[in-house]
Amino acid sequence: MDYTPPASVPGRRLGPRPLTEDGVAALLDRYAFHDSVLRRVVLDQEFGRYATPPRAARLVIDAMVMSEDLRWEPVSLDLLGVRRFRIDESVTTTWVLYDPPQFTRFDGLLQVDLCAERFGNLHPENAEEVFEGSSLVFEVAGGTWSALNPWGQQDVSGSKGRP
Repeated sequence: MDYTPPASVPGRRLGPRPLTEDGVAALLDRYAFHDSVLRRVVLDQEFGRYATPPRAARLVIDAMVMSEDLRWEPVSLDLLGVRRFRIDESVTTTWVLYDPPQFTRFDGLLQVDLCAERFGNLHPENAEEVFEGSSLVFEVAGGTWSALNPWGQQDVSGSKGRP
């Protein structure tokens, strides 16, 4: 059986913007996430004697741009210093997102929850509550978001689609 590598992630069109309070507000202002789709999760972790400990993750979501007649656009969340994550593949295989991602901060770390509708409480009280109530969540030191070129378009940014 031959291995076929997945198609690359489109290059950046706009960004990166930090996932700070202002950056998250800009992300949520630009995109309508209802019925958006998580298209790709790329985890980057080195192993071995000389491995660097912080992991990185890139989440690519097809979301609608609110200011442009709800045109679909890929957007990436590049998460740095991934401490832990949870991807419960038994829940679904399509990963349609019905609500916007929820961003919280506890103990100096950022929690990015892509299944926030499972909380029961819109304002979790700690990081454990975030993880207990979600099937797709990451805890990270920080990160950025970027608007990407359309799928299949030539990468002109030089980013090579890597986190």
